[in-house]
Amino acid sequence: MVTLTIDGKQVTVARTATIYDAAKEAGINIPVLCYAKKLLPYGACRVCLVEVEQMKGRLIPSCTTPVTDGMVVTTDSEEIRKVRKTVLEFLLVNHVVECPVCDKGGECDLQDLTYEYEVVANRFQGEKFDLPTDEVNPLIERNMNRCVLCGKCVRVCDEIVGYGSYSFINRGFETKIATAFDRGLDCEFCGQCVSMCPVGAILPRPFKFKARPWQLKEVDTVCGYCGNGCTVTLGVKANKVETIRFNDKTGVNDGNLCIRGRFGYSYVNSTERLTTPLIRKDGQLVKAGWDEALAAVSKGFKAAGKNLGIITGARLTNEEFYLLKKVAATVGTTNLDHSGGECYKGVTEGLKQTLGVTASTATFPQVEKADAILAIRSDFYETHPVFGMVVNQAVKRNHAKLSIVADKRGKFGKLPDARSLVTKPGLELNVLNGIARVLLDEGLAVTDGVAGLDELKKALAGFAPEQVAAATGVTVDALQQTARELAAAKNSAILLAYGLPYTAYSKELATAAANIAILTGNAGREGSGLYLCGEKANSQGAIDLAVLPGNQGLGAQAMLAAAAAGQVRSLYIVNEDPLVSYPDQGKVEAALAGAEFVVVQDLFLTETAKQADVVLPAASFAEKDGTFTNAERRLQRLHPGITSPGSAKTDQAIFQALLVSLGDKVVYTGTEAIFDALKAGTPYAGIGYADIGLQGAVWGGDHLTVSKQLVPVGGGATVDAPFQLVTGSALYHSGTMSTHASGPNAVISAPYVEFGREDAAALQLVDGDMVQVKGSGCELQLQARVDNRLPQGVLFAPYHFASAGLNRLYKGEASVAVEISK
Repeated sequence: MVTLTIDGKQVTVARTATIYDAAKEAGINIPVLCYAKKLLPYGACRVCLVEVEQMKGRLIPSCTTPVTDGMVVTTDSEEIRKVRKTVLEFLLVNHVVECPVCDKGGECDLQDLTYEYEVVANRFQGEKFDLPTDEVNPLIERNMNRCVLCGKCVRVCDEIVGYGSYSFINRGFETKIATAFDRGLDCEFCGQCVSMCPVGAILPRPFKFKARPWQLKEVDTVCGYCGNGCTVTLGVKANKVETIRFNDKTGVNDGNLCIRGRFGYSYVNSTERLTTPLIRKDGQLVKAGWDEALAAVSKGFKAAGKNLGIITGARLTNEEFYLLKKVAATVGTTNLDHSGGECYKGVTEGLKQTLGVTASTATFPQVEKADAILAIRSDFYETHPVFGMVVNQAVKRNHAKLSIVADKRGKFGKLPDARSLVTKPGLELNVLNGIARVLLDEGLAVTDGVAGLDELKKALAGFAPEQVAAATGVTVDALQQTARELAAAKNSAILLAYGLPYTAYSKELATAAANIAILTGNAGREGSGLYLCGEKANSQGAIDLAVLPGNQGLGAQAMLAAAAAGQVRSLYIVNEDPLVSYPDQGKVEAALAGAEFVVVQDLFLTETAKQADVVLPAASFAEKDGTFTNAERRLQRLHPGITSPGSAKTDQAIFQALLVSLGDKVVYTGTEAIFDALKAGTPYAGIGYADIGLQGAVWGGDHLTVSKQLVPVGGGATVDAPFQLVTGSALYHSGTMSTHASGPNAVISAPYVEFGREDAAALQLVDGDMVQVKGSGCELQLQARVDNRLPQGVLFAPYHFASAGLNRLYKGEASVAVEISK
C-alpha cells in the first residue's frame, strides 16, 4: 500500500493505483475524457492534468501516473484550470458544435466540461471538420466531425472485444479514427464503442432522436438471452424500452454487452406480441378472456392427470420454475423437462459423476487471471460473447495460453498465440481423450486423491497422440503442447457451452473435460475452474431447481414420442418453440398431432403456438420481477421496466392463476415470498432475497468443493461423406427469441448455409447464391455465405430461423451427411 496526499487529504491506496484512481477513491473528482476503468491507461486527452509537488515545473496526466509513497498532489488550482480550459479550446477548434441535434446532448462529457470551465469563446481558430457520416450499417452511426480523438473506441474494440475495427489514421490535424481502408463499419455490432464514446461521434442508430437522457427512466435488470447474466439498464419512456443504457457499476459484465444485449431488446416492443389468450374453436384460434382460457387449461390438465407432459424453455425466472413445478405436482404428473431434455446432461450427469456437482466450479472474473485456457467448441464466443471478452482479456493482458478444440475455426483462434485444434466434426471427444493420455504418459497428471485412475488408463489405450492425430487431423504437437500448458498453469480455465444445437455427446464431452480438470489439478483449485455455460438466461436455475423428469417421469424427447403414440394426452409448452428449435422437427410435429390437448405459453404466435388448442400470452424479461441464476452460479434480480401489452401476464402470474384454477390453496404475497418458499432443498438455502444486491449472490462461493472421480468415455464418430453439415448458434442470435428483434435481424435476418472458401471455389459459389442442401430424406433451399473458418467438406447453418426448417435435417447428431447442388 502507498500513502499520499491529494488536495490536503491523506489517502492510502494499492501500489498499482494511478493518481486518478487514488483521487477517485478519496472522493475527489478529476475531469477525464479518455479514461475508462476497464481500459488500460492511455493519457490522450490531457484534461486530467494535475500538479505533483515532487515534480514542480510541469503538469502531469493523473490517469497514467502511478502513485508513490509521500506524493503530494494538487488537482485544482488557477494554473490547472487555465491549462484544462486551453485543452478544451484546442479540442473545440475543429469540433462541430451541433449540440441541439446531437443525441449525446445532456450526457456529453465535452459539453459538461465546456460548461464547467466556462469555455464561452475560443482564442484559437480553425476549419471545422466536414467528414461524411458513416450510416452504412443499421445499428451504429459514426460522425467523426464530433470526435475528440480520445481513442476509447479503438481501445475497447482491441482490448476487450478483440475485433480491432478502429484505428488512428493520418497525422497531425488530419488525424482521425477510421476503419480499415476508411470503409463503412462492418463488425460484431456489440456497441462497445457506443458505450465508451464521451461525445456524439458514435451513437446507436435505433435510438436516434427518440429521447433526451433526462427523459428516460433507467431500470437495471438482467439480459434475457444467454447464461452469461449480464446486467442491462433499460432506458424507458412512455412504457417503451427505447434503448439500453451504459452501466459499468452493476452486475458481473463491467458494462460489456454483445449485440443481443445492446440491440436485441426491441422484441419487447414488437407489435406482433400476443396481447390476449387464444382458444381454438372450429379449427381456428380466436381471442378469449383469461377466465375462459384458464378454465379450458385447467379442465384439460385435470383430464390428462399423470399423462400431462410439461416442456419449458430456460428463460423463466427461478420463481416461475418453482410455480411450474407446483403446477406439475398439483396435476399429478412427473413428466417435466426443459431445453430438449438432452443438451444439459453434461451438467446434470457428466459433472455429477465426476466432480459431484451440477454447476460450473468457479466464477467468471477468475478467468482473467488464468495462465492457460481450454475452450471446447469454437462456438463458445458465439453463444457467450461477453464471457468471450473475459477470455480476450486473459490472453491479451495476462498472456494466457489459449487452446481451442473445435470442428471449425473461430474468433478465439485469432487471439495472440492461440492454438486451434480443428478436428473432424464429432471427434472432439477423441481430442480430449488424447490430451488426457498425454497428461498420463508424460507424468504431468495430478493423481493424489483421485479415484478411477486405473480404469481411465485402460480406456485411453486407444487414444495415443499418434492415433488421435490420425483420426482427427489434429497434430501430435498440438495435443502435447495443450496438455503441457494446462498442467503447468497455476490458474487454468476449461470452457464448454451447451444448448439445443449442441445435443450430441453433451454428457460425454463434459465428462472428458472434467477428467482433464481433475488430471491437471484444475478441479477445486482456487483460481481455476471448469465452466459449463448454458444457452439460455436461466439454464443454471432450471438445473438448480430440478426442472427435470421426476420419479418415473418422462424427459422431453420421451414425452414427444409418447405424445405421438397417444400415451401423453396433453402437452404444456412454455417459453419454447420446439417446432423450430428442437432437433427432429418430424418428431415434434407427430407429438403435437398426437396429443389431445396442447397449451402453449409464449410472447409470440410461434410455429408451435399455431398448433395449440390454447395460447396464453406471456411477458418478456423487461416486464418481470424475480431472479435468474447465471452460468457461474450467481443469482441476480430482474426488475420490471415496462408493463405487458394488452392483457398479457408474466409467467409467474399465469402459473399462480392456473394453480388457483387447479385447486391449490397457497397464495404468495409476492416474488420474495415465492423465493423464500423455493429455497428448501436447493443450493439457494442460505441466501435471502435481500442478499441479492447489485452484484448478485453466488451460491457455493467463488469455488465449489468437488470430488475427483475419473470416468472413462469413448471416442466420437464422424460422418464419411464429401460434405457434412454442422449446426449451432450465430453470434447475432440466441435461440429463436432474437429473430423477433429488429437489432439482430438488421445484421442477419434470414437463414443461410456457410461454406469454406475451398468448397465454395470447387462448387463455383459466391455470397448470396441459393443452394439445395439434401440430407436425412429432405431438401432445404438456403442462401450461401462464404467465409474462411470452415475446413474443407464442413458446412455450417445456424438453427435460429423458422423459415430454414433446419431441424428437418438435424436430429441431434454431431453432423449430418448432405449433398449440395445449385
